[in-house]
Amino acid sequence: MFALSLAFLFACSDDDSDTFLVRGDYRSYQDDEDDFSSSSVNSSSSSKRNVALVEPLRQNPDEDCDYGSLIDKRDGQVYKTVVIGEQTWMAENLNYAYLLPDSLRHFDSASACYNDSLEYCDKYGRLYSFDVIEKVCPDGWHLPSMDEWEVLFDAVGGINVASEKLISSYGWKNQSDVDDGYCFSVLPGGYRPSVFDDLGVGEGLWTSTWYDSDAIKNVYFYNKYSYAYEGYTPFEKMLYIRCVKD
Repeated sequence: MFALSLAFLFACSDDDSDTFLVRGDYRSYQDDEDDFSSSSVNSSSSSKRNVALVEPLRQNPDEDCDYGSLIDKRDGQVYKTVVIGEQTWMAENLNYAYLLPDSLRHFDSASACYNDSLEYCDKYGRLYSFDVIEKVCPDGWHLPSMDEWEVLFDAVGGINVASEKLISSYGWKNQSDVDDGYCFSVLPGGYRPSVFDDLGVGEGLWTSTWYDSDAIKNVYFYNKYSYAYEGYTPFEKMLYIRCVKD
């Protein structure tokens, strides 16, 4: 599924035959195919920005989240939003069908539902190709940079605990003990390399930050481990988007 290439590559799989590699704070998986590459855990980011730790928005899983809302005027969809520190994020993945001129009725080359099934779009949002990631967020919102993701990670305690702090408390295979205290609620919608993959075990999201001329940086959540990944992915892959307010 995934391979070690350039620096460190990672994957998120239930296959016990994968080789889990550790380089200090850097983690990767090794398998057969290049999909994501990861510089992964960077515990020094907090000291660089001096971001204040934000207390969880709710203290127990039974407490309701205090969500805001975003109405996308383009199609009328309503999204939950959440304030964490000084940032306002969508608390759901974007589900706007950005259609290209040659689009088919339910999917196109710019975006897709997992397994090309609309029920997955309703649950996880849409996967987007590189061509449109800077165009799809609603007015007043934008695709977050890696720096903006890192500010979020620092606000909840750092990248080493970001996955356990920001993923949903339901919907994952082999669900870990999380309470979704920040109401960010990442769901395991997988991603699409050459085929759809990792449904139920992980989720990849775009950033606006370039890695090099052939790849964009991404973040990846996986409930088996507490940390979030910072990596990069080639243009031909499709990932999800969480918009952040301007």
